[in-house]
Amino acid sequence: MKYYKLIIDGNDTLGGVLYAPSSVPYPIARDGKEVENWQSLVLELRNGVYCHFHACTGGANVVSEEFKNLIESFTGDNNEIEYLPVKTISKEYGNRIYYILHFKKIYDVIDKTRTIYADGTDVILKIRLDSNKTKNLVIFNSQPAINDVIVCEDLYKAIKKNHYDLGIEFLLIR
Repeated sequence: MKYYKLIIDGNDTLGGVLYAPSSVPYPIARDGKEVENWQSLVLELRNGVYCHFHACTGGANVVSEEFKNLIESFTGDNNEIEYLPVKTISKEYGNRIYYILHFKKIYDVIDKTRTIYADGTDVILKIRLDSNKTKNLVIFNSQPAINDVIVCEDLYKAIKKNHYDLGIEFLLIR
């Protein structure tokens, strides 16, 4: 099975950026830890159009309702992922409800013998996944970093088929 890391496409000229208020502590959401004070959060879309998957300047992965529904069609009721609704505003494109995509845990999926690390550190240069640990996973993270979202090949294909990939690059992980 192939897996793909979702990365914001910095070369995309259409996709906008969601900005958090400067008063909000960074990061908004850290995987494996409870998200606090998100209920009154308002994000602002700037410099482009709404995408289905956004990174946020405040440190969170934010998805559209369509993207959330697509993930849920693959995962069903997954208690390890939550979707926290937040208001997004845009003078040009109107206001919408988006969802913070938050993993309640850090998945143990790294093949530590095949992963390449910076000499003498635990800093990952090239990640390798353990196929025994990922075989039943559809969407997951691999480390407590912000913006660490990995999807299986079937979900990757569905994202592409539904044209939910504006502003996303996919990095193949083996």
